[in-house]
Amino acid sequence: MGISFHISSVREGTLFNVMQLLSLEKVTGSLNVRFGPNIPEVLIYFEAGNLTCAEFGDLLGDAVLDLLLCQEFAIKEMGFNHGRKKNIKEESIIKGAQHLSGVMLNISRDIDHCEARSLVYGSMAVREKNMKADSLLEVFNQYEKWKPSLQAIPSDGDDKEAPLPHCVLLHRALRTGNLSYEAPLVSLKLLRELISIVQPLSETEAKNLKGYMRSLLPHPKATHITMERFQAFAGAIESIAQRRSEDLGNTARKSIQEMIRKAKEASSDTSTNIAKV
Repeated sequence: MGISFHISSVREGTLFNVMQLLSLEKVTGSLNVRFGPNIPEVLIYFEAGNLTCAEFGDLLGDAVLDLLLCQEFAIKEMGFNHGRKKNIKEESIIKGAQHLSGVMLNISRDIDHCEARSLVYGSMAVREKNMKADSLLEVFNQYEKWKPSLQAIPSDGDDKEAPLPHCVLLHRALRTGNLSYEAPLVSLKLLRELISIVQPLSETEAKNLKGYMRSLLPHPKATHITMERFQAFAGAIESIAQRRSEDLGNTARKSIQEMIRKAKEASSDTSTNIAKV
């Protein structure tokens, strides 16, 4: 049967490495990518090691790879199933698929320059006036259902460029408050303010905080995190301050409480659930 695997720990770069392995092994079958139990699988098909097509509900072809690389941090597991694909949809065919490295490199470059990515958090639940989804990924998967309401939102002249037209409309909807995440979000600017409370940091402290901050982000280009994760990071800052002295610990605690209060007010008072404080 050849190569077979199941991966339940996915890190940045894992997707490309797996696809490259499948290409080198000249497999025929599907790479199944899972974001979670309630989200349909992404299916990427190979024939004799050549990437042929990709499907994720209404999202087809190259667009699927764009989404996967952008939201790789949301991937939970991957597996491979042998078997030839039947009834390939023309829209799902990957352009230039015989050159896997080139395809993935071009997509990676596009994502690096995507202006909309900063607010696209795939695993988070969203809602609008008449509909809601357990995750933004569900919106991509069932895009035809969401497309009319997203297209109906007038441009305010501040649209962001993105490889996928879906993301241009989603960023517009999120920015204007026509679409919102279920969990209130806090600007990363507050994290920098938190860190300033305990400066200067030792090399170890700086390294640990950087790693912890990275683990809290939906993806590396995110500009916001949930209130819950913000409070978790604030707890780490307060612990550092308390170790320095009781006075600094008290000062940090009061500052953090004030930041959280302002962030909650900003999130509830604006037309969106994104706190810009």
